[in-house]
Amino acid sequence: MKLMAALFLCFAAFNAQAFTLNNSAKLVFAQDEVTVNVAGGFCTNIGITDTEFLTIVGEAVDQFWNKAPTSRLKLRQGQIINVATAFHTDTICTASTNCTPNPTIAVTSDILVSCNNNSANFTSSSILGVTIPNNISGTTILGSLVMINDMASTQFDTKTHAEKVAIISHELGHAFGLGHSPVEDSLMYYATVSQRTRLGRDDIDGISYLYPKQQPISGCGTIDLNKSGPNFWPGLFIGVSIIALAELFRKKSKASTAI
Repeated sequence: MKLMAALFLCFAAFNAQAFTLNNSAKLVFAQDEVTVNVAGGFCTNIGITDTEFLTIVGEAVDQFWNKAPTSRLKLRQGQIINVATAFHTDTICTASTNCTPNPTIAVTSDILVSCNNNSANFTSSSILGVTIPNNISGTTILGSLVMINDMASTQFDTKTHAEKVAIISHELGHAFGLGHSPVEDSLMYYATVSQRTRLGRDDIDGISYLYPKQQPISGCGTIDLNKSGPNFWPGLFIGVSIIALAELFRKKSKASTAI
């Protein structure tokens, strides 16, 4: 019974996931280190200066995504940079459905966070940020853009410092390839949850799926006897046989001792 339970957990561990991707393909950055820069001179309504904004970015990457132990991706706090006014005023997509990234504001490399006041991007004051990888080559993300709601009605300025850190970190998850999670305990949950201070298990699974630190395990206890490639069942049979023989030997030893 214990053996069957162990096998069930083994299967469950490799099939249970709830994270989603932010696109129909598995888009990822090619490099292991991605810099997050802040567009300077645009934020007027979110209640923080450019320097404070950059500090929040640094806290977001260190407190959340860089804590994922099974991911090779490391996000780095960048600097305040000057960019075209279009990053503050333009729409992030050229169409409202099936978003085609606006080429005018394509990010050359890494991730750029910018305040934006276009009402087409923020149809509600409760929409705090929108993000899209908007410079792509094949399945490789070259650059991603994070836009934070800087309209006069924005609710971003009403959030606590800790909540702003979590919001930025959530948007960074979209920037490197993740979609929303249905798991409320996750940073990538679709709605803002107060007191979010760390990644959830689903967040770690998601970033590790996109940027695994090492080769993922293909099965539980596999062994290849004929060098023909991965085959789950021979390894499973041998594993079960060894366990059964060990259990039989243990029982015989116990019986001999009792005599």
